[in-house]
Amino acid sequence: MNSKRLMKAKQLAARPYQMRVFADLTTDGEPGYYAMIPELPGCVSDGDTVEEARQNVESAKVDFIYFLLEDGLDVPKPQLMATPVRINMLEYLGVDSVLAHQEGFEGARIVSA
Repeated sequence: MNSKRLMKAKQLAARPYQMRVFADLTTDGEPGYYAMIPELPGCVSDGDTVEEARQNVESAKVDFIYFLLEDGLDVPKPQLMATPVRINMLEYLGVDSVLAHQEGFEGARIVSA
């Protein structure tokens, strides 16, 4: 990787992009989580915990922006929300709310990164 481009990607990734974290079920029926950056379509990652999904998408965000820069494409700017939105999807997904709460997750969340 080009070190100057990587530094620029990290700088741009530090901007206040939205992050959405969702509870999901694996194909085995186990609870899991995935996170996405809506302003960067296709920038998605997952994890066994909310924090792991968040960390993974933060890393993916830097890589995503790096390759936009490498290809000479525009890097979308963050779109700030007026107020955070919280959506509870636990009942819909059939995720055990006690387990989810222990993981620090109360439903699908939209947060500013």
